Amino acid sequence: MTEQRAAPVRILVCISEEEQSQAVIRYAARVGVELGAELLALHVEPPGAATRRSARAAQQLERNLRLARDLGAHVRVIDSHRVVDSILRYAHDHNVQRIIVGKPRPRTWRHWFTGDIVTRLLRETDIPIEVAPGVAEEQITVGG
Repeated sequence: MTEQRAAPVRILVCISEEEQSQAVIRYAARVGVELGAELLALHVEPPGAATRRSARAAQQLERNLRLARDLGAHVRVIDSHRVVDSILRYAHDHNVQRIIVGKPRPRTWRHWFTGDIVTRLLRETDIPIEVAPGVAEEQITVGG
């Protein structure tokens, strides 16, 4: 008789270059441990953003990516203007069962019409989306 192994539970945490993203990463890691889940971390940014990023923001993003790796996450950075589409494509390609984000704040008038990233994720997928508790409202989850 062949033993079948269940596919691992996978959690995707979306991270940014903001310092508050560390709280989101730590929260996702705790949830991952509680569920015995594999943790994936994703940062999506517009192409060329790395060359326009301030030194301070670049250092913070590197700290955030390192924290995610240190907590056992498989880290990926994707260049894309289509943040939500990229998150959802990555989640589906990697059989993610839950996406954890921080609570974003609208940065432009366009957000009033199209919605912030969390709202758009909720609208466009059936994967459960969880906003990390206790994260400052000014936290911007992904992209820059």
